[in-house]
Amino acid sequence: MIAYFILAHQQPTMFQRMLSAIYDSNNLYLIHVDSKNSDMISLVHQISNKFNNLRVMPSRYLTFAGWSLVQIELEAIKELLNWSSDWSHFINLSGQDMPLVTQEQISDFLKENSNKNFINYQIASEADRRIHFNSYFVEDFGQLKRLGERNPFEEYFQDNIKAYRGSQWKIITRKLAEYSVTSSFSYELQDYFKYVLIPDETFFPTLILNSPESTETIINNNLRYITYVRKENGFAGASIITMSDLLHIFNSDSLFARKFDDQIDSTIISLIESTLKK
Repeated sequence: MIAYFILAHQQPTMFQRMLSAIYDSNNLYLIHVDSKNSDMISLVHQISNKFNNLRVMPSRYLTFAGWSLVQIELEAIKELLNWSSDWSHFINLSGQDMPLVTQEQISDFLKENSNKNFINYQIASEADRRIHFNSYFVEDFGQLKRLGERNPFEEYFQDNIKAYRGSQWKIITRKLAEYSVTSSFSYELQDYFKYVLIPDETFFPTLILNSPESTETIINNNLRYITYVRKENGFAGASIITMSDLLHIFNSDSLFARKFDDQIDSTIISLIESTLKK
């Protein structure tokens, strides 16, 4: 059994297509919709009433590049752990993702890799620490505010603890999911990372790579096809997948891809849907 956590905030038709593509009665689906979109909240609650393996979290206001994105995921992991003792892996998705293979294929893959965790990571560079860690950032009514400088990461932790950076998208085992919400080390990291910039790209990589898990169980690949583009706000974000990505997608080893927009290119989504039905 797989436990899915889905972050949704817009694109209702895209969300429904994604959910239909990943739905399997044997899995669990926990969904959070950003409180800024009341129409999406109503839609998701209507859908959840039809399935006993789908739940909706109370909607909260989430801030891009803020701690609230990590906090809601930690709360989701706790709820999924309390919901069932049967699931083996946790997978987080956005409402604009799509699977590239069937749920049966994903389940078989995870059974073959039952103790493996899949996440992109790299050691945080000097530039990463300077930009993301060396100032206090707090959320204030949906905006991030910089409050001033703080001491370097190394002064908060023992010498053997290293800072990492990577993608927020991952597949982790139940064992590691439990560790992320129960260990004292996780709580120490939470106290630190709730004040950094873009903690969703640093908290989990740092937690996982400094965890008791052996390096053999942590695979530097989140199994997602994503291409990045520089946004107007200066941050890098996922570009919209179109038919021009088709060969790259299906020649990759990815299980999922992001992100899609059926108002920009619905053909690529339809093609993926058709391959999943074969």
